[in-house]
Amino acid sequence: LGLLEWWQKELAELPRKTRRTKAALLMYSAWNIWKERNRRIFEHRHLTAVQVEQEIKTEIMTSKMACGSPELPVVS
Repeated sequence: LGLLEWWQKELAELPRKTRRTKAALLMYSAWNIWKERNRRIFEHRHLTAVQVEQEIKTEIMTSKMACGSPELPVVS
């Protein structure tokens, strides 16, 4: 199963608002995991899994304050 097929399968049956929320959470997670990968390779530094999770939460909250949408759950 390719990435595009997986993405479409994951989101296909969801209501629009839920689909947008799940897509946003997946994108923020993937982006921050990619940034952590690059940090490890290019900067020879690393964060713990908990710290990466916190980075994801911080970015979601920053985006929510700046843009107000898509409606993302408050994560603690």
